[in-house]
Amino acid sequence: MSVIAADNRLTVTGKQEAEKKQKEDTSYTYERSYGIFSRTFTLPDEADASHIRAELKGGVLTVVVPKTSVAAAKRIPVASGDKPKA
Repeated sequence: MSVIAADNRLTVTGKQEAEKKQKEDTSYTYERSYGIFSRTFTLPDEADASHIRAELKGGVLTVVVPKTSVAAAKRIPVASGDKPKA
């Protein structure tokens, strides 16, 4: 399994393998399936690609993409140079 972040995109690739055995009185079945998968996601502009973390635990992949520190909007008062009319 691999997780790659490049050009504002996050790509997850991996390989899936499964085996199934079934034994009965008159037959024996053995199936194998496998395949490679890849998924690509576009990251938002606020994503901090340098601090992405990924963990595979119990067959579950968890990817954490933190946000960058975005400066909060600041209200700027507009001063008027006009003198009030009398």
